[in-house]
Amino acid sequence: MSATARAQTRSEPSETFEVESSQYRRTGSYAEVEAACQRFAIAYPDAVRCLNIGRTAEGRSIWALAVSRSGALAPDEARRLNVPVVLAIGGTHAGEIDGKDAGLILVRDWLKKPPSNDPLKHQVFLFVPVFNVDGHERPSPFNRPNQNGPSLQGERVTAQRINLNRDWMLGQTSEMNAMLQLIAEWDPLLTLDLHVTDGVRFRHDVSLSMSSMFGVDDALREVSDQFSSEMVKHLTASGHRPLDFTPVLLDFENPRAGIMRDADAPRFSHVYAVLRNRMGILVEDHAWDSYAKRVKTSLDVLTAALELMAKQGRQLLSVARLADENALGMFSQSVALDWHNMLETGTEIATGQADLLGYEYTTHSDAPVVGGRHITYHLNRPTVWRVSVFGDIQPVNPAIVSFPQAGYIIPAGWVSVVLPYLQKHNITYHVLDQAMHGVEVQQLQVDPESISFESRTFQGRLRTSVSGEWVNTQTHLMPGSVYVPIRQARSLLVAHLLEPVAPDSLSRWGLFNTAYEITDHMSNHRQLQIAQWMFSEDRRIRQRYGEGLQRKLSALRKEYQVRMDRDERFQEDPEQRMDFWISQIPYHDPTYNKYPVMRTDRLIEHP
Repeated sequence: MSATARAQTRSEPSETFEVESSQYRRTGSYAEVEAACQRFAIAYPDAVRCLNIGRTAEGRSIWALAVSRSGALAPDEARRLNVPVVLAIGGTHAGEIDGKDAGLILVRDWLKKPPSNDPLKHQVFLFVPVFNVDGHERPSPFNRPNQNGPSLQGERVTAQRINLNRDWMLGQTSEMNAMLQLIAEWDPLLTLDLHVTDGVRFRHDVSLSMSSMFGVDDALREVSDQFSSEMVKHLTASGHRPLDFTPVLLDFENPRAGIMRDADAPRFSHVYAVLRNRMGILVEDHAWDSYAKRVKTSLDVLTAALELMAKQGRQLLSVARLADENALGMFSQSVALDWHNMLETGTEIATGQADLLGYEYTTHSDAPVVGGRHITYHLNRPTVWRVSVFGDIQPVNPAIVSFPQAGYIIPAGWVSVVLPYLQKHNITYHVLDQAMHGVEVQQLQVDPESISFESRTFQGRLRTSVSGEWVNTQTHLMPGSVYVPIRQARSLLVAHLLEPVAPDSLSRWGLFNTAYEITDHMSNHRQLQIAQWMFSEDRRIRQRYGEGLQRKLSALRKEYQVRMDRDERFQEDPEQRMDFWISQIPYHDPTYNKYPVMRTDRLIEHP
């Protein structure tokens, strides 16, 4: 071989991938991803950057590819040239690895022989082949029992057993923190999270889920929904059988019972994108298709998205940036922070009918071998299921909140808890460098009866629900307290982190649980002593608690006697009777059940 030929061989990354050489029986190791990333960057320096965006819990590098012929291969260049960025994420669940192989094949082929319209001239394709790298490197033939290939599949969770597609708000993994940093730098207009379904047997080969209802900008919601519809049309024209949401069976043993649409939550990638005034699509290939077919489906999804973005990207980008500007004026607006399907509230009214491509099946009332109610699909008998669709997604009423006029205040003592989340989500905030006195705020007095903890941990956290009454008060702010203005592009994300009723707020994830815990108490004998003093209007109440309480004692005694005479339940409950008196005294634990983030309508000046 001549020197020229050897040089061409070194520079031309035309090698087949493991998935191809094995005829789609296997997927390659992560070493293949790293090698391809670096090889592409060397061979095509004007079109590719190979990025090491961070490390996993076990210390592995997380590689990403920035691919473009637009002249923008860095975040500042993309912003300066007004070039949209499309982020595709493979291997969030490392056993669902179709997206990795599809994306690598697409990048290789488009670099070697650009399509006639060359979508890469009009955008940056930011591709993370494997997000959960540690899970990818623990392959087993048993990791995905409801999936048809490849022969070895990675694990769903990280080395720390965290599900990355439930970690977008909390960001408690090194992997997610690397991803959030990547998003802060590149600000992708569209995020495609590439997954595989979890085992329902039907003949649709892909679903595309968006949750645009979480957004507050009407124009952005409209173009997002249009983009999703055009994706479905594009895929249908390519011979696929797509769905525009991932259906949830009402009865897993009887698919004809109907399907519902899930609202999802900000912990998912496609909803998180909406909170940033951007677009997100959860892509689910069908688990029971062959691996060759699933990779082709994923490849066609990427192609459809990139081709549409090449045509519409600049217009969509202008709509998203206008949404950012509109977010600056969201103060005092009422916004729904959580949504649910009305079926979950007991409203069993179908919103339509759908024809799902399925199979005949038998619903056993007493299944062979094991007994009980189960289903058997007859895969040699394809049919169409005419099903009721329950797709009425409405706001959760208690989660409709009015944003403050100015923003939120985190007292100095809670800054170490909250600040890392503001930073990882690229939220604007200001640290107070001097004390402030008499600051008018609203603080949530948590109703102790509302506090509930989930019965078991989720993502290693004990999730918590609280509610109460926001009351006007004044507070003293120490230096080091943090002010988070609501007038910023990420105002919706701010509220989702700091409002307790938001489904993935810091409070919901249990970060403020100590605020709702009793840490000190008054002994029973002391309570009895004080109750006796109050009942007898003893002067020691004045000495200890002041003239104001002393003056109330006569009226309290009359009220107490009325309740004793008229309320049999009160009369028979010593705890209620004790609480009648003790609830009147200044509380001995003044920060108990006080939500540690305050709203304020006062604009706080900063240097």
